[in-house]
Amino acid sequence: MGLFSKVPCAICGNNVGFLSRKRLVNKEGYICKECEKKCSEFINVGHFTKVEIEEHIKYMEKQNKLYYEAFEPIDKRHISRFVSISTGLEFADEIAMFKVVSPKANKKVYQELFRYDQINHYEPYYKENNGSNSDKKYSEVGLTIYLNCSRRGFGEAEGSVTGVGARNFHPYVKELQIPTARNVNEFSHVGLKDYLDKLFGKYEDNSVIGSIKSSFVGTNKERAEMKAAAEGLKALGNLAKSKITKSEEDAEKSRESAETFKNDALDLATGNRATYTKIANEVEDRIWNK
Repeated sequence: MGLFSKVPCAICGNNVGFLSRKRLVNKEGYICKECEKKCSEFINVGHFTKVEIEEHIKYMEKQNKLYYEAFEPIDKRHISRFVSISTGLEFADEIAMFKVVSPKANKKVYQELFRYDQINHYEPYYKENNGSNSDKKYSEVGLTIYLNCSRRGFGEAEGSVTGVGARNFHPYVKELQIPTARNVNEFSHVGLKDYLDKLFGKYEDNSVIGSIKSSFVGTNKERAEMKAAAEGLKALGNLAKSKITKSEEDAEKSRESAETFKNDALDLATGNRATYTKIANEVEDRIWNK
């Protein structure tokens, strides 16, 4: 068989030419461009086996359903959008999920969402201008968002693709690189980093008004700590009362207070991820279990 001969796609079976295919790992055949369009823009199909690609496409079908039934109906006024250089993120707090906006995403068959609680951490990246005519220090800057990922040996042939355990581990994607500016002398994020900081309880308003507010009511972290402490005392009080009165109503209040305290403590420890996990799980269960 010649180099430019047509071969069947391992996924759909259609014959494809040399320029319209990619080889799968372990020499398991090829995948055509049309089937590749069904895959996430954030994976390299050449790192996957035939079975893994088939499982991934099923995953993307579920993501597409989630997108159109949970994300798309949300009033656009409730979507926080940060897009620069035709690429960025759209956040939907009410479902604790976000979408990546990019030219590549527009060419894909299926849309996909990422969960807030899948974000492990994020940091700025810088690409220096080397040998260009620009007088700016950086050709591009942006944020790299690192996700919890259940795929072992990411970017390699071996490893678990679908993953196991909690849903706050993404089964395929380890990181997202989101450009925010080009040809600049310093990091610029057009509000994206501030929004992420607010989501995870890291943001502090350093303006004059923000500093005055903090001096009276404390920083965001201090207020969260005080709230958790207050809920803890309330839970202990309700527990003591229920033991004395042996009332079912007081027992129920005690359980509610304990649950609130537990959630506040978890949010404080995890940067609000406990609440985001609860919200996202409820949304996924509602959409996928219809």
